[in-house]
Amino acid sequence: MPLRSAHLTLFALLPMVVVAAACTRVPEIEDRLSPNMRSASYPPLLPVDQLVTPLPVPEEQSSDLEQEMAARTARLQARAEKLRNAQN
Repeated sequence: MPLRSAHLTLFALLPMVVVAAACTRVPEIEDRLSPNMRSASYPPLLPVDQLVTPLPVPEEQSSDLEQEMAARTARLQARAEKLRNAQN
């Protein structure tokens, strides 16, 4: 049982440590900011749809894959036929 209470104490203290670390001033970063950067406004927020390129439609993607696999199959069959003819 003492081990379990030690774990509970650790989990209770962990959020406080994280919050304290988040509030810490980082002079190495803050001292490098120029006055212009300190007074600059935040950039505008954009919807995620404008930031991420859309994925291809699954039907188109599967059609492209099917065509690619058919072409590869044909190439491999032609190669196998050439190897068979070379052995005879």
